[in-house]
Amino acid sequence: MLLTLVNVFIEPVLLIFKTNKMMNDFFSNKLRLLKFILLSIALGNFFISEGYATTKSVVITQQEKTVKGKVTDDNDEPLIGVSVRVAGTSAGTVTDSDGMFQLNVAGTDVLEFSYVGYKTVKVIAGNKPFFSVILKEDQEILDEIVVVGYGTKRKGSIAAAVTTIGTEDIARTTSSTVSGALVGKIAGITTRQKSGQPGSGTSIQIRNMGTPLFVIDGIIKDEAQFNNLDVNDIENISILKDGAAAIYGVKAANGVVLVTTKNGSKNQKAAVTLDFNYSWQSWTSYPRMLNAYEWQYANYMKEANLGTLSVSPDVARAELEKWRTGYYNPETGEDYRGFDWGDNYVSNAAPQSYIHANLSGGGNKTTYYLSISNIDQDAVFKDYNFQRTNIQSNFNIDISEKLKLGFRLNGRLENRTNPALPGSDDYANARQAVFNLPPIYRPYANDNPNYLNNVPGASGLNLAALTTDNAGKSDNNTTVVQIDWDMEWKTPIKGLTGKGIFSYWTSQNKVNNLEKGWKEYTYDRAADEYIVAYDKSAANETWMERFDTTIKEFSGQFLLNYDNMFGKHHVTGVGGFEFTKRDYHSLNVQQHPVENEFIDLISTNDNNLVSENKAITSTASWVFRAGYDYENRYILDLSARYDGSWKFPKGNRWGFFPSVSAAWRISEENFFKNSSISSWFSNLKLRASYGMMGDDNLGGLYPDFAYLSGYTYYKGQSLMPDDPFSSVKSKKVIGSAPKGIPVTTISWMKIKLMNVGIDFGFFDNRLTGEFDLFKRMRDGIPGTPSDIMFPLETGLSALPENMNSDMTVGFDAFVKWNDKVGDLKYSVGANITFARQKNGKRHGEIFGNAWDKYRWAQSNRWSNVVLNTDQGNAGGVWMWEVIGRFETQEQIDSYPVDQDGQNNATVRPGDVILRDVNGDGIINDFDERPQAYASADWPWDSSTSNKNPLISMGINVGFEWKGFDVAADFAGGFKNTFVADWDLKWGVTRSVNGYYYNNIDVWRHEDIFDPKSPWIPGKFPALRGQESHSGRWWNSFYTREVNYLRLRNLVVGYSLPKNWIRKVGMEQCRIYFQGTNLFCLSSLHDYGFDPEISTVNGQDYPQHKVLTLGVNVKF
Repeated sequence: MLLTLVNVFIEPVLLIFKTNKMMNDFFSNKLRLLKFILLSIALGNFFISEGYATTKSVVITQQEKTVKGKVTDDNDEPLIGVSVRVAGTSAGTVTDSDGMFQLNVAGTDVLEFSYVGYKTVKVIAGNKPFFSVILKEDQEILDEIVVVGYGTKRKGSIAAAVTTIGTEDIARTTSSTVSGALVGKIAGITTRQKSGQPGSGTSIQIRNMGTPLFVIDGIIKDEAQFNNLDVNDIENISILKDGAAAIYGVKAANGVVLVTTKNGSKNQKAAVTLDFNYSWQSWTSYPRMLNAYEWQYANYMKEANLGTLSVSPDVARAELEKWRTGYYNPETGEDYRGFDWGDNYVSNAAPQSYIHANLSGGGNKTTYYLSISNIDQDAVFKDYNFQRTNIQSNFNIDISEKLKLGFRLNGRLENRTNPALPGSDDYANARQAVFNLPPIYRPYANDNPNYLNNVPGASGLNLAALTTDNAGKSDNNTTVVQIDWDMEWKTPIKGLTGKGIFSYWTSQNKVNNLEKGWKEYTYDRAADEYIVAYDKSAANETWMERFDTTIKEFSGQFLLNYDNMFGKHHVTGVGGFEFTKRDYHSLNVQQHPVENEFIDLISTNDNNLVSENKAITSTASWVFRAGYDYENRYILDLSARYDGSWKFPKGNRWGFFPSVSAAWRISEENFFKNSSISSWFSNLKLRASYGMMGDDNLGGLYPDFAYLSGYTYYKGQSLMPDDPFSSVKSKKVIGSAPKGIPVTTISWMKIKLMNVGIDFGFFDNRLTGEFDLFKRMRDGIPGTPSDIMFPLETGLSALPENMNSDMTVGFDAFVKWNDKVGDLKYSVGANITFARQKNGKRHGEIFGNAWDKYRWAQSNRWSNVVLNTDQGNAGGVWMWEVIGRFETQEQIDSYPVDQDGQNNATVRPGDVILRDVNGDGIINDFDERPQAYASADWPWDSSTSNKNPLISMGINVGFEWKGFDVAADFAGGFKNTFVADWDLKWGVTRSVNGYYYNNIDVWRHEDIFDPKSPWIPGKFPALRGQESHSGRWWNSFYTREVNYLRLRNLVVGYSLPKNWIRKVGMEQCRIYFQGTNLFCLSSLHDYGFDPEISTVNGQDYPQHKVLTLGVNVKF
């Protein structure tokens, strides 16, 4: 049986690695060794648990008797797997599928019944032969164990701002990433999912302060490793939001996310859980594009407005009528049918499947948890796919009462495939083609599927060509393996334990790209001939690339933990050392154009572009934490970290980062307990914290190893063309450049974080909540002095210094009501987070006049006021304020303000009226003011800038009744900005399609071909393309404050009655329906855009609406 269980989980891993050539050679033997180890542990578990049972039974038969019993809940439903133990001993058992147990005890023994989520019950054995025990659900949330920095604490004794979310709430999602599963569920978390591409994550920040640090099972990891965990393997997640994060030092300036994966439970029989679901995906929102008639109408209207109409009005009207009716004559080739690229090439039911299986259990001294899962997700475009397989195994064994050992093996196989297309974003071409391809063209010339049609002005963007068969294939494979060992030893000193953790993590990424060539045609009906109009191969636009990146990381921790009581005084402490070493190597080979796709890339051409990168980095840290509480009333925590970083030269590598947290549980005071309000006011705790942290992520001003002198090699490389005036042939030229003056003038950014908060509970903690105010101040943000100049011919510039500062202020809060009415259990919760940034000092700002200072100064300004960004600070949007619309030409002619610099010669009825702020009668730069909450470099999308909304919130509702369960998660964002530009401002052109929204509902003449006919009002100004006029300038008309509330998740499930499913050996069988992003109330609804997109023309890949059917079974 044990061998079978091990084979069930290990053989699939071996099979996966065998099919993945790059891992087969290296890991196959090691996985077989792992199989042996797991089998040994399982056998050890069997013999240890059985041995204890046998020994106990021998002793008991001499002096004890057998008792039986049944354990149920409040509804008289049997509870399975309840731990029944003789208090103070290792003797015990667990209840079976009927809630029954049997145990040998003495009359003086105390039986202890414990079960997760229920209050523990103790009963004296006495002379009773049978026990009926009812366990009540535990509403006392203060005894909840919460993971904090390098340890755990009871929630009631925590003085810091820490929020925790459990496995049930985390797993309630169809997201392929963990960050997506947290949206709207935790106070203090701000999120934005800019793209819905398969496998893409959500931008997650703590209090809008930047990307946090991620710690998984005690090991520091990055955001990618966090996102690619399987949500069903996570036990809980804790968020350290205040100074308590200082114990993680230099990486913790933006907060810390602590993840604990699942383990088995002692004295639990082997349980197998299977979860399978299948989903259908579509875009949450897709703006209405112009059809063929509307496209022609809008173009004729624009051309008539500009006086550039190329045909007579009568010809144009006749053409429009044909497009309106969809006239088609196959004999003559007249084709006015039009074509909807979105309907034909964007799927409304892209499939996604997910399966997860786990085995868990334990004996008296061992626990085990093994799982394997797979997600297979298609995009809405053909041949775009994401797959990920996760393997998780956690084992723990008590070698003795003093020594515990743990072992974890995690693995991930990830594959992304899609057509190989130019640029770093392979989705960009397909996405842009959907929005841009004019609806008057069809995918195949003469509708012949053997000849791709050439779309004028869009060569290479025909959606029919963007498949792996035509365009080639990009195959991106990532393999990750992590092995952790930990040991815990109880020393002879009471309360003192030692713990060591060793972790080895390796990742290998292999990317094979082949951008093939294809041909596009036009059809000559008279000659019945297909003519090549575009040949990608002939245009030398083919590429072949190989990327191979390997990362190896080794880390370790050595900790001493102390936990002891001295009367009413509780003292805790942690001290130790931590280190990491990371080895990075990458190799990139490119060939352009492709000579022969069937020959090994490296062997084909001496002029192939080759680049290689290597880096070895390391960190070391000393950690310390001391805690004290008196009767769980007065709580004090001190922590510190002494961090060393490879990024700085000797003398600047080490920093000391302390913090202090204090709390007062007023509800534990006698005067409170004896007051009249204590009957309904069940918990009240005041908290305050202060922490100092560092941040060595200094951005582009301080690249890696900038403190070293020398040269930067492989600065650039290119293939020089043949010299037409000599016999010199093309050759590869490799560039290098001096690194410049070594940067020794810079060190950590220093962060101070302050937090005050209150925890409260009412009505026996059925109503609970928290409220926190926070302020983060950063000092030492890198900047370049503007008063130091070098001669231009030296190529040198001033060295960066720790010279600038900023702050983030805000609050977060949550409130939740849990209750039960008869058979109905329900909960309602809400959370909100507000965080805003403000610049501090900006040294060296020099301005020529007062206006330049007002316009460009960054010092002491809120983030939406400054014009540019620095170290992720949000940039604002300065533009003209719109105060109305011109209704008639007479109003324009008499308007006293010159809007366009030409006495309003380009202004038309329907154009916006701009505010003349300074009253000088001219609209120019002096009239611009901040008009938005934009929080990134506008209008360009900056990956380093903070683009989350100023306010994030969530609402969570859950119901359970007689086997039915319903849960809904709402998520919202407020006070962000969408600025429309490009297509959304210029309107349609002859080479691209356009949105219905801003091309049809416009100011236009009653007869669009007669400029003397009356004007008909519309929402948008008259179409004039990119013609320079005041309405085209940046102004508040095209700026929209983004506020939204979406139904992120809706789950409806039904658990089949246990008396049905036990007949077939099941313990649980739940069937469920889940909907993701079912609807969204958004201020961008009329645009037709998802409110979390970021590009100014709306051409992002929006999030998916997902409909899911699934089943969860437990044996």
